[in-house]
Amino acid sequence: MFKTNAALLVCVLVFLGSRLPETEAYAQTGQAMNGAQKRFEISVGGGWGLYRMTNINKHYIDAFAKGLGFFDDHIDNGPTLFGEVGYFLSPNISVDVGVIRLHGEVERQDLSYRCDEYGNVIGASRWERSLTTSMMAPQLKVRYHLPMEKVYLFVGGGMAWCFGKATLRSTLAREWGEVDRLPYSDKWRYTARGLGILASAGASYSVTEAFFLGAEIGYRYLTTGDLKEKGGDVWKVGSAETAHRMDLDFSGPFILGRLSLRL
Repeated sequence: MFKTNAALLVCVLVFLGSRLPETEAYAQTGQAMNGAQKRFEISVGGGWGLYRMTNINKHYIDAFAKGLGFFDDHIDNGPTLFGEVGYFLSPNISVDVGVIRLHGEVERQDLSYRCDEYGNVIGASRWERSLTTSMMAPQLKVRYHLPMEKVYLFVGGGMAWCFGKATLRSTLAREWGEVDRLPYSDKWRYTARGLGILASAGASYSVTEAFFLGAEIGYRYLTTGDLKEKGGDVWKVGSAETAHRMDLDFSGPFILGRLSLRL
């Protein structure tokens, strides 16, 4: 039902945009008219977003990792990078395809010492542990633009296909003492897929007829199914009877800056 409704919303917006008359927006004067006449828009940018990440934060970090001294913090925010190409069906409606990349991680280093019976240090070791989460999400959006003299306001929404990854690392970076040991490292990698939706509003400033600087704020709902190892085993935390399945949830508000070229 969720996938059907999201796809239907995008199709309706595209259809409405294709039916809008072009003469009204082309009546704009100056740079606004010249910018509106350009059909293609290539944009790149980045920003920051908040992440919900409920299962990992609550059931893995709080209920398990903190008690063992692995991690202290949550994964609740991180950077965003994106690139997209838009096509204007009319001067007011554009359809954009692109990809966004999200990233979040938590890490901790521990330096421990070994002492003899007199309190003298006879050895030491340093452990490095990290949990890295990421998502690559191709997206399809529809935006409504309101051209003004040098500023373009817009609102939009769309859907994204979510490809996520979580990697746990535990590394003995160095140990020395009576017998030096070689570095030790272990890694667990999990992947998952899902479908999400997003919505945003923003503005673009016309630096020239072709180049625009913009900013936008919005909310995205980007989740995956269960995280699984390469062999298909689900990442679970807890006892067999009450184990919680881990997933990725990058849902939350975000803010982005963009640089656009219209052709």
